Amino acid sequence: MEPTSSNIAAQEELSTTPTGLVLQPFAFSVAVFLVVHAISLGVWRLFVDEKLAIWRYSPQPFGMYLFWGILVLVFIGFNFGMAGFSAFKQPARGCIATLVTVGLAFLLPGVLVYGYGALDPTFTSVGGGGYGAAGLIVLIGFYGFGILATGMSGWPWSDSGVRPVAGSVAQLASGCCLTGLGYFLLIYPNLTTTSAPHATLLSLPVAIGWFYSVIVAWLTTYLIFDNWPWSMLKRKSHTALAALVGNFLLGTALYVGHLTLLRWVLIPSSAIEKLGATLPIWPAQLGVWIAFWLIFWANVAGNWPNRFGMLTNRAIRASICWGLGLISFEVYTRWFAVSVLHEAEIVPGFGGDPLTWVDLLNYVMLIYVVYFEFYGLSKKKSVNGLST
Repeated sequence: MEPTSSNIAAQEELSTTPTGLVLQPFAFSVAVFLVVHAISLGVWRLFVDEKLAIWRYSPQPFGMYLFWGILVLVFIGFNFGMAGFSAFKQPARGCIATLVTVGLAFLLPGVLVYGYGALDPTFTSVGGGGYGAAGLIVLIGFYGFGILATGMSGWPWSDSGVRPVAGSVAQLASGCCLTGLGYFLLIYPNLTTTSAPHATLLSLPVAIGWFYSVIVAWLTTYLIFDNWPWSMLKRKSHTALAALVGNFLLGTALYVGHLTLLRWVLIPSSAIEKLGATLPIWPAQLGVWIAFWLIFWANVAGNWPNRFGMLTNRAIRASICWGLGLISFEVYTRWFAVSVLHEAEIVPGFGGDPLTWVDLLNYVMLIYVVYFEFYGLSKKKSVNGLST
């Protein structure tokens, strides 16, 4: 039977019909927030919780495998654009991609710690020191690989005329170079026993706190500001290089501002005294909460608002994400970390390690968004301000 115009229209309508539970935009965002937290809490109860974990692998090697899972997700979802997985339908696509990600998240650092660690004691599994050294590669790699696919738009490989897969491999190689350079300049000298003390550029707490501020700057400019101000440059190469370097300048300013805010407002004076030389790492502890909301706002909440001028839209988005980040940090450190997650107190009424918990949230959220495409939930589309 030949298809009629009415049949074609019906098929097109069926193909675009939302699947799963259809919700208004605000309810959709709340539902995703709850799904992400419920799954993350389940994982925490199984492997991390100090009191309730069935198989306790915290802080290591759980942290190492978690961080590498995030990095592998960046490889698959962004550098390779889900190549090889898009042929599968949901939820098979999400399940297969997740299994591959978890497998590689165990394999890659495992080779480093249990293989190369026999040659370089910095990465050895003996005593567990190598777990942290391997995990900190991801701190640098998240930016090194992520900026290539986002703020730099794949340049220079996207303009080279190579095939998409070859371009993705080239991005991977470039990310390895950026990550290796950053790691061996900032992190490795603080961990290896073969480097003289004067060889370190920054102490480890400063390096972690500062570099995570660079990550916050990157996510802000790309996700919330639509890659502004780097996008003001006309040539793609100039935009890419400005994004690569400019985030370090903006991140430095954020690091100073966040450290000041933490020292004088967010952290109790008794905790400041107890943290001592490790205080400079805490801009990362605050930054990871801001990063969660930046990712959530752009990928789940639809980067609201979009109805005003660009400057107003961006200012409101940034204010919301920073405001929610500060509130989340306070709720977490003053109550949630100790009372719900059973993390250790630093001083009475203040404690926790936000990097582990929030990176788990980010990992679960990105799997649900990128791999599963919100499977089971759908957002009502808005046409001229009306939901449809």
